[in-house]
Amino acid sequence: MAIDPDIIPLLDAQVAQVAALEARLAAHVKASAQQDADLAARIEGVQAAVSRVDTGLTAALGRIGALEEAAPPTADLFEDGTGTAPRGWTQVWHALSWIEKGGYLQAQPASGARTLLACDALNGTRDLEMLALFTFAEAAGYAGLALRASGAAGAETGYRVMFSTNPAGPSLQVARFSAGVATGLSNVAFARSAAGDYWLRVRLVGATLSWKAWARGAAEPADWTGSLTDPSPVTGAGWAGICASGANVAVTLRCQQISWAVLPRPADTGTAAETLPWDLLGTLPLPVIAFDDEAARTVHVPPGQRHAHVKVTADQPIRMTAIGRPSVSNVNGGGMNVGGDQALWVGDYWAVWRPGDDREMWLTVDMQYGRAAGNRVAFSIATDMGGWRSAAPVTGFIEIREGAVNALPATLPRHRAPMRLTFTGSPRASLDPATVQWSDTGFAGNAATGTPCWRARLAHGYTQDGNGEVGLYMNADVWPTQSAAPHARVTDRQGRKAIRLRSCRLPAPVTFAAEGGDRIFYHQASALIAQNLPEWRGKTGVWTARCMTASRLCSWPAFWLLADGWPPELDIFEHFNGIYGSWPDGGWSTCTGHSGPYGGLDVKTRTPLKFDLRKLGFASFDAYSQIHDYAAYVDRDWIYAFVDGIEVYCTPNIARHQSWDAGWSLYPMFDVAAKFANPSSYAYADGSGDMHVYGAAHYATSAVALVPCTDARPWPNGRQLPDPTF
Repeated sequence: MAIDPDIIPLLDAQVAQVAALEARLAAHVKASAQQDADLAARIEGVQAAVSRVDTGLTAALGRIGALEEAAPPTADLFEDGTGTAPRGWTQVWHALSWIEKGGYLQAQPASGARTLLACDALNGTRDLEMLALFTFAEAAGYAGLALRASGAAGAETGYRVMFSTNPAGPSLQVARFSAGVATGLSNVAFARSAAGDYWLRVRLVGATLSWKAWARGAAEPADWTGSLTDPSPVTGAGWAGICASGANVAVTLRCQQISWAVLPRPADTGTAAETLPWDLLGTLPLPVIAFDDEAARTVHVPPGQRHAHVKVTADQPIRMTAIGRPSVSNVNGGGMNVGGDQALWVGDYWAVWRPGDDREMWLTVDMQYGRAAGNRVAFSIATDMGGWRSAAPVTGFIEIREGAVNALPATLPRHRAPMRLTFTGSPRASLDPATVQWSDTGFAGNAATGTPCWRARLAHGYTQDGNGEVGLYMNADVWPTQSAAPHARVTDRQGRKAIRLRSCRLPAPVTFAAEGGDRIFYHQASALIAQNLPEWRGKTGVWTARCMTASRLCSWPAFWLLADGWPPELDIFEHFNGIYGSWPDGGWSTCTGHSGPYGGLDVKTRTPLKFDLRKLGFASFDAYSQIHDYAAYVDRDWIYAFVDGIEVYCTPNIARHQSWDAGWSLYPMFDVAAKFANPSSYAYADGSGDMHVYGAAHYATSAVALVPCTDARPWPNGRQLPDPTF
């Protein structure tokens, strides 16, 4: 578990005090009997001191417990020492140059302009607790923390708690900004030296803002310095980070460390209806190209300029990951020949918008050659991968024109890096292929009750006719002779153990009483679900799996989360293998959330996202022949999906009960389905129908941290080497 960094030294200090007191007690025990009376008094004093230390330890552990349910807690100690702008942080509002020098951040503001250095990991947060250690060199230096921040310079929105100065002396100033208009919420005296180190802790939950400050080396106050409930609160999620200003004189400010915990939302009070999960997305956006000539749908570029810059704006806020696939093509009489390599023109990677990003994005096209006046190419952004309200492409033209001006702005729109999933604690549950048990009933020995284990079929039975599947979900308990090893413990030739789920054509047809009467099944499907395992279930959590997936044409391997009623459903990965249109190879995957009234069999909203992982930045990815890690992070507000620890998908949490406090939870499932026409004659033999699960785990959200992945692409292939053979 990652916790804010001041707790560890506090605990160490308390433990050291206990040890010293115990040593004193032992020394006194050795004193002579003549000192008994004095010894008794001393022992009484020592015991009182131990009691005070114990109280301190209890308070510290209580703080840890409060953070245990926060998701995810982490910190930045500024240890990179680059002497340049800090990685994982972004300038918003008015610009101020910050540099990281190894152990601290430093800025030298010379004005009172509102500045904010936003932490990328906290983009899109709402309820939050932050702790920072600031160093001041002059009395005129102002520094503090901002939360729920949004807007541009001059149109700032959010909260700011700052070390400031009243006419009577230093103070703690609390303000709310709304579209650039400041409202003072509190401004009280705080005894601060002109130079020194000071802690600032700020907590924002709902409309309640609390804060406290104290000098480094002093004990943290038990009570908040101030706390208020804002009658006109800023409610939207936003940025959070560090603010600084210089009261119109040049000053030097440092931040030595900062930590944070994203807090659970307060329990529902019944005073306001919670947004239904399927309404969280609102209206999905469409990309809009900024044309120089709207009627001709053309972007103009001056002759001789190699790179054309195209501004694309989402017409609605970005609430889920959205992918745009830019491309260019020839135009009759355009004087340019694109050729077959799109990467030469539009780069190696697709354009990705993530929740919290600015709506605007600048795409650059390398015009290659033929950049004379009158030359032109067609430009397109395909939206068929998901995140948009239409799959139709957005098209236009790029034309070389005399007198045109085409340049990037001085400040580019803000687009956060994908998150990296980092484990800081132990799992609540894990799957060991060597020892895991499964049965038809989901109890050991296939008993009706008893010790729970993985269940070797679907929760509702053995068929899935609702979406046209043709495979019978078989297991050896029900079909000991007719099934074709649907589940097995295997060892690859490299010595690693795995669970194999097999989908195949059966040796002989099997008759089964399915929906609508007896049916003949020619093909086997396979599933393992954790329905009966409480340690695998949760409303929130992080579920992981290490897999090599099936490659067979028309097989349908997946790792997903379900509840006892459907919907909800969260598909962490699915490989369709030609079932729904083109599926070229093992470099592709999908994530999808399904939302509707719990258990009502009625889906109101889906959030599908399809992607070529290599076009996102994953080098040489192949799910069919390589072992990769897949994971989903789920908290009350957000869902993230990860491949090899890097975010590929983010959406509001639509995969949940419409009443959070109802009795429900999610659990994981693996399966390999089969779907195709003419099952009686289809051979179903193109590729492997086997999915290999090398391990899985379930973590609390407090046992992980999400930190920005700022590594340059392509990211190294995260497969588990060597590649498996069987």
